This record gives sequence, structure tokens and C-alpha cells, in this order.
Amino acid sequence: MSTHSPHSSDATASILVADDTPDNLRLLLRILSEAGYEVRPVTDGERAIAAAQLDPPDLILLDIKMPGMDGYEACRNLKADERTRDIPVMFLTVLDDVVDIIKGFELGGVDYITKPVRTGELLARIENQMALRSLQQKLIEKTEFLDSIYNGVEASISVVDVLENGQFRVAQVNDTALRMSGLTREQIEGLDLRQLMSEETIRDNHQACIDLGVPITREASIVIQGETVWWLSTHTPLRNEQGKIVRLIGTGINITDRKQAELQLAEKSEELYNTLETLQSTQTDLIRSAKMAALGNLVAGVAHEINTPVGTAITTASTLENATKAIMADLTTDNLKRSSFESYLAVAAECSQLILNNLNRAGELIHSFKQVAVDQTSLQARTFALKPYLQEIITNLTPTLKKTPHRITLSGSNNITLHSYPGALSQIMTNLIINSINHGYPHPPGQPEPIGHLRIVIHHQPGEVVLQYSDDGQGIEPDDQHRIFEPFFTTARDLGGSGLGLHLIYNLVTQTLQGRIQVASSPGNGTAFTLTLPDRLEQKSSD
Repeated sequence: MSTHSPHSSDATASILVADDTPDNLRLLLRILSEAGYEVRPVTDGERAIAAAQLDPPDLILLDIKMPGMDGYEACRNLKADERTRDIPVMFLTVLDDVVDIIKGFELGGVDYITKPVRTGELLARIENQMALRSLQQKLIEKTEFLDSIYNGVEASISVVDVLENGQFRVAQVNDTALRMSGLTREQIEGLDLRQLMSEETIRDNHQACIDLGVPITREASIVIQGETVWWLSTHTPLRNEQGKIVRLIGTGINITDRKQAELQLAEKSEELYNTLETLQSTQTDLIRSAKMAALGNLVAGVAHEINTPVGTAITTASTLENATKAIMADLTTDNLKRSSFESYLAVAAECSQLILNNLNRAGELIHSFKQVAVDQTSLQARTFALKPYLQEIITNLTPTLKKTPHRITLSGSNNITLHSYPGALSQIMTNLIINSINHGYPHPPGQPEPIGHLRIVIHHQPGEVVLQYSDDGQGIEPDDQHRIFEPFFTTARDLGGSGLGLHLIYNLVTQTLQGRIQVASSPGNGTAFTLTLPDRLEQKSSD
């Protein structure tokens, strides 16, 4: 008895056998049944077609020389019927003429077996076809899955060919890109980018990606149907075997609403500066606005950071889709080689791992952001572990820190807990870190930014927690140190500073968290802020 078994372990594979010789049918029935296949025998081509249409099998063994309709004609009819065209057909023949064999392949046959049948060869060829059919089905499912991602993801995807004549031709866009742009596929695909956007936009995004040879993420505005639309786009270069960039994969999200909000915020800031004396009487409202603006920056930063792993996952998915289409084309034209298939499997495994890693990274960012954002928008006291919460804050600032060469370290016991307002603490630490990045390490235009080290150290003492934040930047001038907590005091007015950041920190520490804050600094030696906070807030009287 043969030790071969059907390729699929989930269900018994079905094989339809058509042969007009009873002895051949009995032999094939015995061999295949012992191997674990479900066998359905018929004696001519007409019955083979009827049986396949009624209940499509996984494979058809078709004798070529049969009375009436021969195997060739039966195969031609099977391939012409939508219900049976995808079923693999193997010919049974006593013929070994190359012309006859080629004719069978031309009609859609996938293999042939010469009579008398050799058991080992028969089972090996059948198992090979079962494996190929299973892989083909998986490829179809994978392609459909990738297509649903490609066209369903809430980000535009574009494929742009880089031509020898300097043109950037739009080869393909997904459905989301069409929805965002309001254009049809015919209005985009096949066009040169210069017909869709300005030379400046192309230079700063697509050409910059080619010149640098690395992915580029930029904001850009384009005019679509008379309206200016802002995009946050990432363009990734793809190279040919010679290392030349021949294609750009672009992913983007529409940030028009955000840009309009930024413009409105800029206008508001100008009004605030011009009406400073009036706004001093509404200081509380301004502080509230500053809190919400800080949260807004956090949201924008995290959204930007999430776009990178998601964009990479989408780009990788597109690569896998192209590889899948190529291997399917080889399979359809019977040009599939073992080396090509092995190469495809390696690409598929690598792409799958990249997609998984990047989506896991996006999930981690969302988890960290949710906790800190909830705390900032609802000022509620609760008990929390201090060091892990500070790490969450640092994680949410990763988009900002990545734009700089600076690094940040956190040290202290993992066992320190506070019963306090985590949202207020988040606002304090965010403002301190952003203040260091923006003002602690100035450098002339065109010169590399100095590498800074930001440190957070925590320890516990009876009834209190001491949190020290420090940087090794330019420090604060002695004449300014006694004024840094005053409202509206800033030395960076020309850079957009409002002077509310440190005043907000002072109020949060001394009033909301019922603690103390001290500053120590000298020019060229950095700045250190020491926060001393009660480890458990006192309940305030509600009268």
C-alpha cells in the first residue's frame, strides 16, 4: 500500500478520472483510493464534463483516446466553462509524441501521465498539482486581502514611474486617493505629475526623494478643481537591479482641516501679541487655551508618527502584491520556475514580517497616546506608578524627539507611586521637554544641531516625591532666572514664544499638584528644574 496522502489535511481531495478502459479505471481507483483520495470514475468525455459541472473536483485525470469525445475535446469544453475552467487537468495517454503532449498543454492541461501507469510517478505528479492548486488558491486569497487593504485603508496610495525623460508618470492610485482628490482614475493615471501639481511641490517631494535616495515625508499643497488641498505625504523610492530609482511609492493623508486650523491659530497668535494688555486680564482663559494647544500638538505628533509604520506597511503590502501578480503570471503561462517560486516565498515572508512589525509599532503608539490623552483632557486624581507613566509621556513625544539629535534618559525606582493628577504632570513634563528642545540648543542656520542629553531622575522621601528634570543646553542668563515663571515673559518672541509655558508649569506644580518648583541654571551649563510633590494630595475643602 502506498504511503502517499492527499495534499490537503483539512478535507479529502476529490479526483475525477475519465478512461474508457475498465481495467485502467479499476487500477486508478485502487491506487488513488489507497492514497486517501476521493475518486469519481467515468468512461467518456461527455460524462466527465457533466460530472465536473455538477460537482467540481480538485483534479481531473483525462484519457486522451476515448470514443466519441476524446480527451482533447473534453479539455477544451472544460476550459471554456466558467464553472470548470480553473480545475487542473492531467492527461492519461499511451502517446509520447511531443506534438501530442504540446497540444494537451495548449488546451489547458497542466501535466500528463503515460500508460502503463507507474504508481509512484502518478501519486507524485498528482500531489504536485494539488500543492500548486492549494498555493494558487492562497495566492488568490492573499491578493484579494491585499487589494482590500490597498483600496480600503484611509490613506491615499500612489505609484509613480520615474521615466528617462524626466517625467513622473502616475502609474496607479488607490480608491482612497480618488475619494480624497475628487478626481476619476482616468483624470489621474497615465498623466505626468506636472499636470496635477506644481513644479515646487514635485521638487520638494518627489525629486527630493530621488536626490536623497531615502523615504521623504513632507507637507505639500496642491490645487484640485480650483481648491487648495494640503497633504502629509511619504514617498519611498524603489530601485531596479542596477540600483537606479525607477518608481516612487507615495502614501498620504489629507490634512487640509489641520492646516486651516494652524493658519487660524497663527492669526490668533498675532492678535494675542497685538492686544497683550487686554489679554493679561484674561490670563486664565489663555492658560486653558495653551493646555488644549499642547494636547493638539501631541495629537498631531502621534498621528504623524503612526503614519510612518502604517505607510511602510502599505508600501510593503504593495510590494507583496506586485510579487504575487508576477508569480501568478508565471503560473498562468506555465513559466513558473522553482527558483522564482522560492524567491517569491522569501519576499512574502519578509513582507509579512515587516507589515506585522510596523502595525505592532502603530498599536503601541496608540496605546501610549490614549492613556496620556485621557489624563490631559480629564483632570482626575488617581493612584499611578510614576516611572512607567513618565515613560508613556516620553513615548508620546517620540515624534518630536526624532526630529532632533537629542536623547532622553529616565532613572529612578519603578516602585514609586503617586495619588495625584497625572494629566497635570503630563502637561508639566511635556512643556519642560519641548522648552529644552526649542530653546536650549540654538545653532546658526546651516550648522549641525548640538547633541543634547535630557535627564529625568526621580526618588522618594518621606511623604514626598522629588522629580528632577535637567538638560545640558545653553542655560538661562542670571538676570532672566527670577522672571522665567512670570506670565508672558519670553526671550524667544521672534520665534513664536508666548511666555505662557513656564508660567503654566508653575501654576500646575504649586496649585494643582500642591508642590514646589525650583530652577538652577547658568549660561553654558544647562538648566535643572526640581519638582517636590506630595505623594498623596490633600483633599481640598469644597466650601
